[in-house]
Amino acid sequence: MDLDLAQVRAFVAAAEDLHFGRAASRLFLTPQAVSKRIRRLEAALGEELFRRDHQAVTLTSAGERFLPHARALLALADTAAHATRAAQAAPPLRIDVWGPIHAPLRVMRQLAAEPDFVFELSMRRDLGSALEAIEHGELDVAFGRPHDLDRPWPAGVSRQLLFLEPVAAAVAAGHPLAAEPVLTAASLKATGLWLPFTGAPAELFKSFSTFLEVPVEQSPANLGVEQTLDSLRANPHRVTPVGAQWVPPGADDIVVIPFAPTPHLPWSVIWREDNGHPMLAPLLELLLKTSITGDWLRFEPPRDWLPEPDLEDYRLTQQ
Repeated sequence: MDLDLAQVRAFVAAAEDLHFGRAASRLFLTPQAVSKRIRRLEAALGEELFRRDHQAVTLTSAGERFLPHARALLALADTAAHATRAAQAAPPLRIDVWGPIHAPLRVMRQLAAEPDFVFELSMRRDLGSALEAIEHGELDVAFGRPHDLDRPWPAGVSRQLLFLEPVAAAVAAGHPLAAEPVLTAASLKATGLWLPFTGAPAELFKSFSTFLEVPVEQSPANLGVEQTLDSLRANPHRVTPVGAQWVPPGADDIVVIPFAPTPHLPWSVIWREDNGHPMLAPLLELLLKTSITGDWLRFEPPRDWLPEPDLEDYRLTQQ
């Protein structure tokens, strides 16, 4: 029997969390993709591994028996890969993931388990400076939104739209809108949006506020996570965009509410075409492949929203 390690990995994550959504977040997949992988594994084994109902997900007796062996399979695969890999002659890939709470960091954390990649991460929170570092050979890869630049795209640098990060609203628990199921243009007329950052992705959310015809307020500097949360608490009228999958760390007094329509933060992977780093091409190939299998570019208008330049990038990925 040939077992697909990606399916085994999805099973182990779901078995440890007993929740397909949390397992999907760990693996940077959709719950549907995790469920599909597990269904295929069950078909290969000829046994159901989970009991599924509307209340909970639990392991079957077959799932309980398979779990320790599944963990051993993954550990053995990692050990085999490390044992057969040649001594690392190349320096680590230098990768800028923009910031601490966005999708690029989650992606690279997922890839940290891959034995074929060694990398160093930075967080410039500005695509312009990251792009300059790529042009000068100081970075190998960056993530960002190309349309935030105030200059033409440089020759010899490639980019590829990789994932669309759905965005929701964060408010303090005492906010007048905290109990709303979704936030629409009508509900945001009085409060507008508050942006605790400059540069990317501020321009996208300014476009979103224009689309909704609601006011926008912007911080003069990029605030950290704790500063942003403290500002929401101190200014209970503020509404700020955050990643829809983000969970405020230790902040039970912060509420995350969906927007309608849902804006998406587009992340492209960026690299210099003449970069000969031996790990670069395999990394790009894995990212692009996983973008497809993980359904990272899910977008459903008119429920979802993107500015026109990003829509054009998205259309190119669908051709």
